[in-house]
Amino acid sequence: MSFTYTIAEPIGVCGQIIPWNYPLGMASWKLGPALAAGNVVIMKAAEQTPLSILYLANLVKEAGFPPGVVNIINGYGKVAGNALAAHLDVDKIAFTGSTATGKEIMKAAATNLKNITVETGGKSPLIIFEDAKLDAAVKYGHYGIMGNSGQICTANSRIFVHEEVYDNFIELFKKKTLETSVLGDPFDEKTFQGPQVSKAQHERILSYVQSAKDEGAKLELGGEDGSADFGGKGYYIKPTIFSNVTEDMTVYKEEIFGPFAVIKSFKTDEEAIRMANGTTYGLAASLFTENISRAHRVSRKLEAGSKSYSSYNTR
Repeated sequence: MSFTYTIAEPIGVCGQIIPWNYPLGMASWKLGPALAAGNVVIMKAAEQTPLSILYLANLVKEAGFPPGVVNIINGYGKVAGNALAAHLDVDKIAFTGSTATGKEIMKAAATNLKNITVETGGKSPLIIFEDAKLDAAVKYGHYGIMGNSGQICTANSRIFVHEEVYDNFIELFKKKTLETSVLGDPFDEKTFQGPQVSKAQHERILSYVQSAKDEGAKLELGGEDGSADFGGKGYYIKPTIFSNVTEDMTVYKEEIFGPFAVIKSFKTDEEAIRMANGTTYGLAASLFTENISRAHRVSRKLEAGSKSYSSYNTR
């Protein structure tokens, strides 16, 4: 007598590398499933956000986890992150971060062909059809790119609007941004948008503003350093909207990771689908239409891992 069966068992030691844009949220999303499956975890926070993860470490201890089950480290990615990914006793790596860093993590993890999960960047499309409820599209479209200071991997940074409602949408989107995107101290309840994470990221976003201007896009709103409004404390960027972008522009193609939206019109469903899929990324996509048949048909043709209908893609 012979038989074959499958056993579900823990992988072993899971190395988890957390991004700086959601240091506690991403830590919990990675930590829970790994522990539930019976693994032990070595978690490294981003060098830009080293403190919140230490608070989590105290909570782990208070919760009564045995020593060695959850291990938290800090350090620079090129040193600590690379060492974790390359270590022969680490059985799995789960990484969330930039595409460039993700490629380096994959190279390091290849030392023992360990299991790896990589979530990197995005240039996610938001498609607004002529029959969409514009108030809802404006509301969710605004949050989808301006929320968390635009520092979201699934941000709908490319907004495609049907030509029949293009001008109207832009005016409503600008109005919503001016009314809602209140810059300030993140701990103030009135604040919608805090500063960017670092000086380097702040300067990077401003360089994209200049690039868009140089390449001929139309600045609809913002595009300025907002730090002076706060006495130079904090790396603020005023919410930025560009229209009349073309598919060859840098800001259309590259992930900016800031409060920076580019808007382009389309005529047909096929054109919208083609433009939405015209990217090296494929993380998320959103669409607004009152035609449910169209929503299903278009959604099936969008090359994205996560799709949302009449809402912002929030996983």
